[in-house]
Amino acid sequence: MTPGHYSEKGPSCGIKIGDGPRMGRCMDVESDHTEPGGALNIFPCYTKWHQLFSFGNGTIAPRGAIHASLPLHMARQMQKKNSKKKVHQHLCIGVEGRGDMEETWIQWTEEEANEFDPWEHDDVERYENGRKSLQLWSGQQLQTTPCTNTGGVLEFFFVPFIVEEYDDEENESTAENETSSPNVETTEDDEEL
Repeated sequence: MTPGHYSEKGPSCGIKIGDGPRMGRCMDVESDHTEPGGALNIFPCYTKWHQLFSFGNGTIAPRGAIHASLPLHMARQMQKKNSKKKVHQHLCIGVEGRGDMEETWIQWTEEEANEFDPWEHDDVERYENGRKSLQLWSGQQLQTTPCTNTGGVLEFFFVPFIVEEYDDEENESTAENETSSPNVETTEDDEEL
C-alpha cells in the first residue's frame, strides 16, 4: 500500500464474499463500532467507513495488517467528548487477549472473568517471538484492535495468482475433441446382448 497525497492510510476498498449463500455481502465492523473490540461480521454492502479497509505498510498499521480507519472528523469529535480517553483512529483486524494493551478497552463482566479463556494457558506452544500460537483462537470471533497493539494484530500474507486465459478457437477445438466419441463397430455378439 502506498499512502495517497491526501491520505496517510492510502486507498480503501470493500472486502466482499465471492461465493456461497452470502455472496456479494461485505466485511463489516459491527454496529459502526468506533472503539477497539468491535466484532467483524458479514453485512449487506453500503460503503461507510466501517466497510472500507486498507492494507498496512508498516507506518500506521503493521505490514500485512488489514485495517479500517475512522474518518478524521469522527476521531476529533470523539476526542472532544472525552479528552481523557485515547481515540484509536486506525483499527486493525485482530484477536482478543493476545496483544499488549487489551486491558485498556476490555471491560469484563463478572461471568466473563470467571470463564476459562484460551489465552490464560501458560503451557502452550509459542512462536519464536514469545507470542502464543494463534491456534488457541481457532473458532473465536475476529474483532478490531488498535493497530499499535503488538501481538493482537493479525498480519496476512497476500499471495498473487495467475488466471490463464485461452483463445476461443483453442477452447472450441479442445471441447470438440473431448465430446466426440470414436466410431465403434458393433458385432453380431453385441447385437444379441
